[in-house]
Formats: sequence, C-alpha cells, structure tokens
Amino acid sequence: MLLIEYVRTVSILCLTIFGCAGNILTLIIVNQRFFRKTSSAAFISGLSIADCFVLCLHSLQILTKLQPQVTSYDCLVFYFIDVFRLLSVWIVCLINIERCSLVFNPCHLPRLRSPVKARIIVLILFICSLLIFSHYSQHMYIHYVYRVNQTAPIRSLCMFNEGFHQLTWQYIQSSLTYWLIVPVCIICNCLIIKRLRQASQIERTLNKIVQNKLDLSNKQHQLTAMLVASSICFILTSTPFTIHSIYLLLTANKDKLQYTIHILMNILLHIHHASNFLVFLFSCRRFRLELMNLLHRCFHCEIFLPWNRRSTANTEQIVIYSTKNQRTPVKLFTQKSQQQWRSSPNKIIVLTTNNNNQRKSMRNNYRALYK
Repeated sequence: MLLIEYVRTVSILCLTIFGCAGNILTLIIVNQRFFRKTSSAAFISGLSIADCFVLCLHSLQILTKLQPQVTSYDCLVFYFIDVFRLLSVWIVCLINIERCSLVFNPCHLPRLRSPVKARIIVLILFICSLLIFSHYSQHMYIHYVYRVNQTAPIRSLCMFNEGFHQLTWQYIQSSLTYWLIVPVCIICNCLIIKRLRQASQIERTLNKIVQNKLDLSNKQHQLTAMLVASSICFILTSTPFTIHSIYLLLTANKDKLQYTIHILMNILLHIHHASNFLVFLFSCRRFRLELMNLLHRCFHCEIFLPWNRRSTANTEQIVIYSTKNQRTPVKLFTQKSQQQWRSSPNKIIVLTTNNNNQRKSMRNNYRALYK
C-alpha cells in the first residue's frame, strides 16, 4: 500500500508540473496571431485554465495527506476540484459541437468564430458549475481526527453527512461528466471525421483535374484536427475511471486490488488534464510552428516584437536632409538642442516619416521656425 501511494504521489506531482507548463504554453500559443481570432482559441484557453486548476488543487490535496495536519480548506479544495473538472469536460463537449456545426455550415463561419461569444459561453459554463456543486456547503463538513487521550486534533478530513445519498449523487455527477458528454463527443467526432474524409477526396479529385495542386487545408482544418485528437484523448482516459468508480460504489469492494486499480485509474484520468499540449503538438503542424516561433523570440529576448511591429506603420521611410539647403526638417529638438544644432550647420539629420503628408508638414514647420 505504501508503494502504490508513493507511485500515485510522484505521478500526480510530475503530471501537475508538466501539465501546468504545457497548458500555460498552450494558452500563450493559441492567443498568438494565427489562432487568436477564432472561437476555438477562447475555448482552448478556458480548457487550459480549468486543467491547470484541477492539477494544482489535486496536488495540494495529496500534499496535505503526506503530512497529516489540521486545515480549514479541505472541503473548499474538494469543491473547486469538482467544479473545474466539470468545466473542463463541458468545454471539451462544447468544442466538439462547435467543430461539428462548423464542418456542416461553412457558410456561417464568421458567426461561429466569434471569440467574444465563446468567452461569454465559457463564463456561463463556469457559473453553472459553481451552482451545481453549491450543495456541498450543506452536505459536507470537516471531520477532525484525535489521538487517544488528546483533546487537540491531529488531522482534518472533508466528509459527507450521514444522511447524504452519496451513491445517487455519484450517478448524477458521472452523468454530467461522462455518460451525457461522451456519446455527444463520439457522434460529433464520427461526423467530423466523415466530413474531413469527403473534403480530402474532393481535394484529390481537384488535384487530378487542375494542373496546379490545390491545398484545402487551412486554419479551421488544422484546428479541427487538433481538437478532435483532444476529444479522443478525453474519451480514452476518462472511460476507465468512470466505470471503475461506479463499480466501487455498487459493490463496496475496498480490497487492496481494487484500491490499486482505483489509484491507477485516477492517474490515467489526470493524464487527460496534462496531455492536451502534447496532443496539440503532434496533431497540428501550425501549433508546432507557433511554438518554435515563441521559443525563438524567448531565446532572443524578442517576446514583445510582434506588438512593436504592429504599432509601426509599414510605409515608414528614411529621409535625409542637409542643413546647407533651405529645405530643412521639422522641429524635433528642445531649445538647447536647437542652439547646438544651429551652431553646427554642416551636420546631416536623419528623420523617419510614415507618409508624404507628414514629410510636407515637417518641412513647412521647420521653414516657419527659421524665418
């Protein structure tokens, strides 16, 4: 038992470190130039944040069990783990529905790709998750463990009340997080894969007819591939844990073998929250390219370079004037710098202007200065 507990602790902590780093990178990449104007970027951002909270809170829960102590936030941690786990699952389901509607209604692409609407939907889902688990405040309490002949507690645990129907609630929670979500994901994935195969067949047919090879792969095609892969990973990792949890509640079997299987299924469930970065990395070529660009900017200290480039006009020109001529540049200096510049009239001034109108105004203002 101690060995399997040690394996679970090490595995969950490693998954938390790797998963949080991967989710943060995913959050940065999908908000770059290529992905950020799509609704999927908002959904993936919400999914990454929810997965990070699940991993961090579950690691905190495990660390408090390693060194028994009395805390007042056990039930609060348990509450938010279920809230963010439900939010993560709902976002995965919503992504599948959005991708399925997109492949069947390509003409409504501008309506479906609104990032603002996607953020509002994610916020509504988060509020609904908070409300669904709000009954924890009435049916859960902190249980304190005492040693023999001691009045001070040595450990605190979060437990349900005796009158609470835990089996019924487990059925409801499993339905919300698995039994209602997974069939929708499977149906949407099958429809999406079917439509993508039809699109690839059309592409091959057009390539045979047209001499110039056509490429129908675009931003939405790459997003669909990476999101379908993430959905398949969710189905594969959540199915064993859900089935085994229902089995334990029905049979009340708590022997060493079932406990070991439960811990292994729990580790497999957390792989879903930590593996989205790897799934996106291997399923989308553009995601890999954006990651390489991000690492390149970080290593060369150019992380803010895209914002600087966007703030500078593309029509910028370099204009050189000599102070020997009457056509002189615009007033750009303070009074002291103007006196120094007047005392050395043979120097060359280099100016940058954005367009012709600015250059003309610079010349006129500077002529008025020296009249």
